Amino acid sequence: MENVAYRGPKKGDAKGLLAFINELAAEDTFIKMERQTLAKERKWLGGRLADIRGRNSAMVVAEAGGKIVGNCGISRRAVYKRVRHVAIFGISVLKGYRGRGIGEELARRAISEARRRMGVKMLTLTVMANNPVAQKLYGKLGFKKCGVCPRAFWYRGKYVDEIMMYRWI
Repeated sequence: MENVAYRGPKKGDAKGLLAFINELAAEDTFIKMERQTLAKERKWLGGRLADIRGRNSAMVVAEAGGKIVGNCGISRRAVYKRVRHVAIFGISVLKGYRGRGIGEELARRAISEARRRMGVKMLTLTVMANNPVAQKLYGKLGFKKCGVCPRAFWYRGKYVDEIMMYRWI
């Protein structure tokens, strides 16, 4: 088993993050994202790094053998005063690295960073109803189900419900 290092993102991560997201997209796993280009990934990463500097985002990547194998990001829902305390949580781990505790460790580190640097009080997320593994992890991390949006996803030729979850931190 390879050693996994956890760290914040850096400007030079665009190619590694591009390979990561495109591998997830090719797998057709439970994500909303589609294949990206290097230009789009560089733009996204630049925005994310600016949001981190502005204390509106937190992000942790997992790296094994020089390859990004996991990513957890938390972004403030909006900068408006009434909802500044709420942030959106997202996480993904590559197929060959799932089931090893990487997702849980990514989440714990990102949540700690969001609490410390962003001052958010609540995290929200959505998950496909046909993804019980993710739902189990989210429950373990303290997320609670708060709603369902019927048939919100088109996934592998079928409509799938979207489950909304939240957690106070």
